[in-house]
Amino acid sequence: MAPVYPLQPRPRPDPHAPTCDSLKVSIIITAVLLATFFVALFVWGTIWMINEGNNPKFGLNSLSVSNLNISGSEITGIWDVEFLAKSPDFLYANNYPQPSLSVYYKNQQLLLEEYLPGIHVPKKTTISYRVNALTMATSIQDKAVADALANDWSQQKVVAFTVKLRSNLNRLTVSVVCARIKVGFSSSSQGTGTLLQDSSADTHRQAFTRCSTDYYYHNIFHNILHHSDFY
Repeated sequence: MAPVYPLQPRPRPDPHAPTCDSLKVSIIITAVLLATFFVALFVWGTIWMINEGNNPKFGLNSLSVSNLNISGSEITGIWDVEFLAKSPDFLYANNYPQPSLSVYYKNQQLLLEEYLPGIHVPKKTTISYRVNALTMATSIQDKAVADALANDWSQQKVVAFTVKLRSNLNRLTVSVVCARIKVGFSSSSQGTGTLLQDSSADTHRQAFTRCSTDYYYHNIFHNILHHSDFY
């Protein structure tokens, strides 16, 4: 007669041991989280690439000079300048610390003002940046240039100046050039000149057509030039 063995009790299941169903749920949750992360990363990267290069454009809205006096090679006066800055950037505000401003006649620098108040351009906004009472007192070394300036001022009553705005921030430089800006003078008030508008319509649009805006990104390997075309 075969021996009879007593039945062994079944081991009680461990309530903390992972079951097949809970493992599947964990895998699904992990997969969903990873998919959500990569989709969000892709969407953000796409938005960032679309927004890349949306740097503010600058325009010259007004330019005037008062107390202008030209005597031989000596020239003095007081400048008031207003720029417009328009930002298409929909992600970030833009800041330009301590910009410098210069005024030229032909190749002769007449005015250089450094460490001006910073420019803050909020995202998707157009702002006005004005600097007033900039004192000019300089001597033009090139006699031909000095004579040409004196003739334009006293005889033609129109002088074409070039205005430049520049700011450096870490690896970024913005350079704004408003070339051959015509300033008109009257016979009754020869020492005061104001910017000549092309027309009375849409002066803000005209402001941006007067200037070019260049952005230079610097690193140790190479420089990349981003050019913002006329508005």
